[in-house]
Amino acid sequence: MRRLVLCTFFFALTGLVFTSLTGLSPDTAHSAAPHDDAKAIAKELRQLSNQWAKAFTNHDVAFGQRIFADDFTYIMPDGTERNKNAFLKLFRTETAGKTYTSVAITGFNVRVYGPDFAVVTGADQLKGADKDGKPFSVKGRFTNVWVRKKGTWQVVAGHGCLIE
Repeated sequence: MRRLVLCTFFFALTGLVFTSLTGLSPDTAHSAAPHDDAKAIAKELRQLSNQWAKAFTNHDVAFGQRIFADDFTYIMPDGTERNKNAFLKLFRTETAGKTYTSVAITGFNVRVYGPDFAVVTGADQLKGADKDGKPFSVKGRFTNVWVRKKGTWQVVAGHGCLIE
């Protein structure tokens, strides 16, 4: 009987918690910013993330210089850690000789934790041909931590993994 009462209490409490959270979207559930501000931040970070993907495929190192904070750290799919300079080197070496035909970001989600802090997750797919003309298609997932410094959004940390 005691076990039944405890189970009933647990399910009632769980239902109360989930009922009180109804209507919160992933973009604003943890936001210290008003809903409209969080939506604007999410839109801006989506645009910056798309520009980042295009900068990589267009070998645009200058964009990376602006978007990566000086204390930027990225964990690569193989587990290695890269600072800003090492990551920018990838813009030069990894993309050298490759031609990209498409880059797509899907499953994009922004969690705004304040007016100057957000976490972005998503998936990406790059397609193209290597320097020998051999086609490639790479799919991955990523997490990026964004901080607004002096009015400008920058990535301070990130992590990527390959899924195909």
